[in-house]
Amino acid sequence: MKKLTVNLLMVAAVFMLSVSAFAADKPAPLTFELLDADKDGFISTEEAVAFEALMTDFKKVDANQDGKLDQAEYAAFSQKALKKG
Repeated sequence: MKKLTVNLLMVAAVFMLSVSAFAADKPAPLTFELLDADKDGFISTEEAVAFEALMTDFKKVDANQDGKLDQAEYAAFSQKALKKG
């Protein structure tokens, strides 16, 4: 049941991202809270699939190489992404 809930939340996140892409030239980055679908305080690789740019750089963003992103790691990624425009 937990896996189904996480999967449904990821689908919802992807839907919300695609809707925002139509609303603006550059979609707003997803928040940590939205990506942390299971609310465990970390973004796993399963949750990161909702944000293609994050998934692409996941290993680089995971500074301590523990296989999940904490809020500080995601914040650093978000700041770099915003600077890139």
